Amino acid sequence: MPQNPRIWYPLPFLLCQVAGLLIYTSWLFEPTRALWDALDSRLFFLLNGLLAEGDWGRLFWAAANTKTADMLTGLGMILFFFLFIFSGPKASRIERLSMFGVMAGMILLSQDGGLVDLYKQTIAVERASPSLVLEPVYRLSELVPQIKAKDASHGSFPGDHGIVTLLWVGSIWFFAGWRWGVATILIGTLILLPRMVAGAHWLSDNLVGSSLLALLMVAWILCTPLGYYLQRLGERILGFLLPDSWGTNRLGLAQE
Repeated sequence: MPQNPRIWYPLPFLLCQVAGLLIYTSWLFEPTRALWDALDSRLFFLLNGLLAEGDWGRLFWAAANTKTADMLTGLGMILFFFLFIFSGPKASRIERLSMFGVMAGMILLSQDGGLVDLYKQTIAVERASPSLVLEPVYRLSELVPQIKAKDASHGSFPGDHGIVTLLWVGSIWFFAGWRWGVATILIGTLILLPRMVAGAHWLSDNLVGSSLLALLMVAWILCTPLGYYLQRLGERILGFLLPDSWGTNRLGLAQE
């Protein structure tokens, strides 16, 4: 993000919405939907085939699809943002911590009871996961019954993990720049991989369903004055709450 942040980001605002709508339209349009379906099926069989043999591999993927793994992943995502916060000069810490607050608020807003419920009602897509639709399938619940791994869903579209991950990627790209953004894309791919290996989600659950909501939220929150003033509010609050050792924010509420 620039040293003197702008209130409006009109080009990213437009591009995020156009990209999201184009991707979603390509999934609805019959000729291109066939391409999405083929990609979904082929990728599922390729990834799920990793479970065909190897007890240690099955244990790994089962463990990666548990609630404990989800919590550890979330903690890792938080730590990655804090790496960004403390990698810069001391004077930028409050500003970057406020950025974290904006991102966290977006993620919370996207959860059950928030925008995701309205989003699901609007798109009205009922879709079962590939492990319930395609055959042959290797189910972790049968291969590793001692671990409560998620390997199926009757409502896989959009992917909840995908929404959180893509909001995390989009926020870090916006706040920290493309170098950090590229790193989050690579990490985000690894985060989403276990659910697709297990058959709990199609690729398009994330690339289509999750990306549309994430891109719209990035556009309407981060690229508009709303995100700017939320960040300024966070800086004011943190400037009063945190000690001077945290550095100076651009409002001058804390001094180095």
